[in-house]
Amino acid sequence: EGPFPTELEVHQGTIGHHLSSVGAEYGTTTGRSRRVGWLDIPQMKFSTLINGFTSINLTKLDVFTGLPELKIGKAYKHNGKYLKTMPACLKTMAEIEVEYEVMPGWSEDISNVKTFDELPVNAQRYVLRVQELLGVPIRWIGVGPNRLDMIDRGEGWDLSTCKSADDNDLTYS
Repeated sequence: EGPFPTELEVHQGTIGHHLSSVGAEYGTTTGRSRRVGWLDIPQMKFSTLINGFTSINLTKLDVFTGLPELKIGKAYKHNGKYLKTMPACLKTMAEIEVEYEVMPGWSEDISNVKTFDELPVNAQRYVLRVQELLGVPIRWIGVGPNRLDMIDRGEGWDLSTCKSADDNDLTYS
C-alpha cells in the first residue's frame, strides 16, 4: 500500500504484466502479484542520499529484454512545479506527476552475459543513463534470476572517467 508514483497496471498484455511475470514478482506465501513500475530516480536518489551509497546494484535488467522501449522516472512535479526533494507528506506523494525519459529497449538475451561490454548497446546506454541520473556508480548489474547472474564492473572506476549514455563510443576514458 501507499504511493507508488511509477507503478504500472498488471493486467494481461500490459508492460506491468510483462515485468511481473518475467521478473517473478509474486508473493512467496500468497502468490499474489507484487506491485511493479518503472525505475524511479527521485526515490533512488533519496535512498542513496540517506544511506550514503558509494555504488549500487541494478537488479533485474534481464526483465526488460524484449520491450521496445523503457521509461525512467526522472523527476517529480506537484501542482505543475518540479520538486527538488522527496515529499515528506504521503498526500503530496500520492498527487505527484512523474516526468519520464524514454529509451530504446533491446531484444537480445542477456542471461549469459558476464561483462558490461557484452551487453547490447541499448542495455549499456540504459545502465549508463541511470548511473548519470543518480550520480552514483552502478557496480553490479543483475542479468538473470539467479544470485550469480551478476556483472561485477569492479572497483577503481568512477563517473568522471565514464562516457555518458549519449556518447556513441561506450568505452571508458
